[in-house]
Amino acid sequence: MNRRQWLFRAISMPALAVAGAALGGIFAQVWLAAGRFSSRHWSDVTAVDSLPEQGTSAFPGQRVALLCRGEDIGALSLECPHLGCLVNAVDQGFFCPCHGSEFASSGKVLSGPASRDLDWLPVRIQNGRVWIQGGTRLDSPLWVKRG
Repeated sequence: MNRRQWLFRAISMPALAVAGAALGGIFAQVWLAAGRFSSRHWSDVTAVDSLPEQGTSAFPGQRVALLCRGEDIGALSLECPHLGCLVNAVDQGFFCPCHGSEFASSGKVLSGPASRDLDWLPVRIQNGRVWIQGGTRLDSPLWVKRG
């Protein structure tokens, strides 16, 4: 092996190892992220005790609003059905800042361009915590008891 071949191998082998490690890391992140966004994934939102007796509590990080009606808790998606923008919880209900759609506090569309209501999400109470299931949309409200 001459000097040129030795230098080529000395430089290319570590470069290939670094590239392989980087691609492996990217692949691992994509693989793990797929589980977080699967349709069957349940997410812990908050403690039941932190919710008010009446009213709406928005959790933009989880893209969900929890509606409290006494002992009943329901979950509405904060994704606008028009183009998927994150809606804001306001005094009268919900407002989409992207295109101006308005929704009642029950998620019913009041004005467009959205042509359908906000989606209801599966919700459950487990160990004093509220959990929602992302990726699954319900046609009607699902209410669970606080207790």
